[in-house]
Amino acid sequence: MRFAALFSLVCFFHVISMKAGLYDILRGKFHDGAPIEAVSERGRRLQSVIGNLTRLFNTRQESIAHLPDYGLPDTSAAHFDAPYAVDGLRQAVKEVVQKYEPRLNKIHVKHHSTDDSNMRVTFLIMAELEAGQRVKFQTTFASDHLVQVQQWTRPE
Repeated sequence: MRFAALFSLVCFFHVISMKAGLYDILRGKFHDGAPIEAVSERGRRLQSVIGNLTRLFNTRQESIAHLPDYGLPDTSAAHFDAPYAVDGLRQAVKEVVQKYEPRLNKIHVKHHSTDDSNMRVTFLIMAELEAGQRVKFQTTFASDHLVQVQQWTRPE
């Protein structure tokens, strides 16, 4: 009987996990609170990647003992009006995505905008997700809140 229950549980996770990450499966929902079952199978991988990038960018390097390079360097004291600071952050974003988000390939990170008055800088992350599917994420760093990652849509 135990084997049957375990087999059923494994099959359930396999069906749900079609495109969702392990962290999302264990929580039963994505980073934005949407239940896994409520997201189309096609959108599950995308939501899982967005959640992983959000956690990755909001983690400071050296904060996880066994993965000291996981996350980004502390940017709280950075002056984003200096070109070297923006380019340094852009390069750090690219490197950490290449290392810790294996579902993305052909990664390009481009500085999109800087809002000096609100101390905010935005990057576009362009990559290939699967089978040539191109994705683009808008990633916003601001001094007053956590890093936000969302699927980029062209402004109208």
